[in-house]
Amino acid sequence: MKGKNMKSITAVIAALALLGSISFASAEQTCCEKAKAEGKDCAHKCCADAKKDGKTCEKCNPKKEDKKEEKK
Repeated sequence: MKGKNMKSITAVIAALALLGSISFASAEQTCCEKAKAEGKDCAHKCCADAKKDGKTCEKCNPKKEDKKEEKK
């Protein structure tokens, strides 16, 4: 009986750890990264204005480097 309880507890802990890591990874994405993953442009006005200037929105993307303009 003690062995079955340990297996159950271990399975529950492993499942919680997996769910926690998945939710933590998705929480790190910015609005622009989420939109890009969906194949869209970010709909926030501040992000669209920053993109026109070749930069990233500092409000929505703190600590992100400015985008470098692509050379044609």
